[in-house]
Amino acid sequence: MWFSVTASLTLALASFSLQAVVPGAPQQVPEAASSAQLEDVLVEGRRDPVATLEFVRSIASPVDDRSLAVWRDPVCVGVADMQGEAARFMVDRISDWAASLGLRVGAPGCRPNILVIASGDGDATARDLVAARRRDFRTGVTGAHLGAAALRVFQSSGRPVRWWHVSLPVRDDNGSAIRRLPGQAPVDLTGRDMRRPMDLGVNSQSVLPTRLDRPGRDDLQQVIIVMDSEALEHASFAQVTDYIAMVALAQINAEADTRGANSILNLFDPSTPPPETLTEWDKAFLGGLYGTEQNRANPNANISAVADAMSRQLSEAASVPNP
Repeated sequence: MWFSVTASLTLALASFSLQAVVPGAPQQVPEAASSAQLEDVLVEGRRDPVATLEFVRSIASPVDDRSLAVWRDPVCVGVADMQGEAARFMVDRISDWAASLGLRVGAPGCRPNILVIASGDGDATARDLVAARRRDFRTGVTGAHLGAAALRVFQSSGRPVRWWHVSLPVRDDNGSAIRRLPGQAPVDLTGRDMRRPMDLGVNSQSVLPTRLDRPGRDDLQQVIIVMDSEALEHASFAQVTDYIAMVALAQINAEADTRGANSILNLFDPSTPPPETLTEWDKAFLGGLYGTEQNRANPNANISAVADAMSRQLSEAASVPNP
């Protein structure tokens, strides 16, 4: 049963009682010691742009020779094979993270484009999904996904959470597909009076007067996520939900080594303390991803743009006094 709930999540926070600690009688301090003066020590934090660049490079997993894809259509989250209350929590939580990035969230009853399937055997569920819905995984469009080798890993990785992104190269001006879709007839140029780029057809591509930028962008179309019940043996349901939100909103490399960064992506790494939620690094990465234009012809330039925006956001957050 699919749940597509997009109402804002209201969390009832548990009440915590604080006990005042009453210290014992203070010890008498010698006069010489009490009059000693300590020099002021200034500690200034710095966000290393090299560190953010390494982080983005390690976790980014765009399709070969493409930029990182982002959501532009309204996000609609669906959860299957999960109890209703848990499913609604996950739907609302992921939708809230999407809304925090300025994304639109689909109305109740929308068709899910982020699908989360709970399973007791992730490998078996992944194989069944690919067999039953192969067109959702192998779309027949060049540059829409990571390819056959990655799909085999999706079906046999044994990971607590696995995902499959489908994106599409589209035109900047009208959002139409640049690549011809399955079943779409080739463009017939005979006898046509072509005055505008769009007269070439929906799968056309404009040529820009520069080699630095590429025409078009990459939009996420669908993400299928399989959550094995094993995931809840390593983390709480809320932590797993935030982990799923991270991989649902960006093309993340499942094999990335992020132990050097404070990230929710370390959730299933036993060598690092598990974060409770998306960290400042995670939020800065997503903010940088959705706050920059991924239109450079060189994919490395797009990665650098996200890393620079991430570094600026971390620095700005560090400069704000913590109440």
